[in-house]
Amino acid sequence: MDEWDTPRPTLRLPRATPPARVNGYQSGRGCHAPGLSAATTRHGTALTEAALAGGERVWLRPAGADDLTAALALHQRCSPGTLARRYPGGAGEADGYLRHLLGGRHGRSVAAQLASGELVGLGHVLWDEDESEVALLVADAWQRRGIGGALLRTLLALAWARRCASVYAVTEASNAAMLETMRATGLPLTHHADAGSLVVSARLADAVGPAEPEPRP
Repeated sequence: MDEWDTPRPTLRLPRATPPARVNGYQSGRGCHAPGLSAATTRHGTALTEAALAGGERVWLRPAGADDLTAALALHQRCSPGTLARRYPGGAGEADGYLRHLLGGRHGRSVAAQLASGELVGLGHVLWDEDESEVALLVADAWQRRGIGGALLRTLLALAWARRCASVYAVTEASNAAMLETMRATGLPLTHHADAGSLVVSARLADAVGPAEPEPRP
């Protein structure tokens, strides 16, 4: 039995201050939910229609080794710049990371999928003792619609269920979308440079745990 099969409490993130605009982009647009239930089913959890422009429905679901072909196709729909911001080796090495990431041995993966089965985003949380690394990839045509934020909240819920004290993302200082997606969680962040990359950490200990049930009338 894994995290996806076990009922989980609701992880309620602190209310974020209004996100700042960076290069004209305001993070978190369309993602109005204050938190995300970790009791996600294998059939996926729909994003609210407000999260996506045009009313297209996108589903979040667990991803694994069987999704390798679909994930490779997602890479083909991403620009070299998008892949370079996600993977240390850039577009040339991106495909080589997928088998490891989707294997499930060192973490969990989450897919954002259209009704057609096409993947438009992938999120990964990799266990690292009492910390966890989180990483996001959203196809260029689907960016700035709230998908990255929804994937991140799912990853945070999985890390919370595993009792991780904090999560961190390794990115570029110029990756405004990732930085603002992290900031939109409302969790306290710390930043430090590491070998030319920027490591952004968030303390899950500052998230609010399960709410007390409301009394019945």
